[in-house]
Amino acid sequence: MWRLAAILSMSALVSACATTTGVSPKTVSVTSPRVEKRGDTIVTHTVEKGQTLYRIAKTYGVTVEEVMDANRIDDPRELKVGEVLYVPGATVTRKVEKYDSPEPVPQARPPAVIAVKTPSSPSEPKPPVEKEKKPPKVVKVGKGNGALAWPLRGVLYARFGKKGKELHDGIDLAAPAGLPVKAAAEGNVLFAGEQKGYGLIVIVEHKGGLITLYAHNRDLRVKTGQKIREGQVVATVGDSGRTSGPHLHFEVRKDGVPMDPLDFLGAVPSA
Repeated sequence: MWRLAAILSMSALVSACATTTGVSPKTVSVTSPRVEKRGDTIVTHTVEKGQTLYRIAKTYGVTVEEVMDANRIDDPRELKVGEVLYVPGATVTRKVEKYDSPEPVPQARPPAVIAVKTPSSPSEPKPPVEKEKKPPKVVKVGKGNGALAWPLRGVLYARFGKKGKELHDGIDLAAPAGLPVKAAAEGNVLFAGEQKGYGLIVIVEHKGGLITLYAHNRDLRVKTGQKIREGQVVATVGDSGRTSGPHLHFEVRKDGVPMDPLDFLGAVPSA
């Protein structure tokens, strides 16, 4: 008898616990990457050396913004080797090639030089020799190897390195607002848009693992994923983002590591 009473008591307790009065259970929000799925397939990609967000997105047929959004990436430059990315909409893992994989080009032999002896004319008057024009004077800045062209002609007022207590990852060039900002080399636009602190920004991927960044622009003249040539206008000088006035903040990164832009820029011709 006591067994039956215990069972009935337990049954009533369970029934009471299961009964709700119109109150929905609370939903707990868990921060995790937003991933689009096709069926039950979730595809991930492990970042390898030399790969960029643009190259990964292009290989899988998605946009850079989709990959950034799915993985909560704020800065497309901060991609680390070994990092696992969720690829929205992908069905299989693909092999991502590096940007630069040119086939070796055989060097042609220089043509043989044949010396030809020209007979001297008797006593003809020699034409006046024009003075050789001197090349335009150049102002040497830094120790650049000339791998990149200057994005604009401006006043260098902040160099790479320590700037107060913070590390300055690039150089600052003061210039009039609206002055064209040009690509330092040909490449692909990795990102063109707005970024906190940097304002309107353009990031370009080049051969050799190089990435250049152009920040604080007034407006942008290129779009993400666009192929551009050296010297093409990518933006105009402005004061967007955290800045005290119109200037260009220019960065160079090699395999994701910040480098001194002056090591890559050649001499600037004087006006």
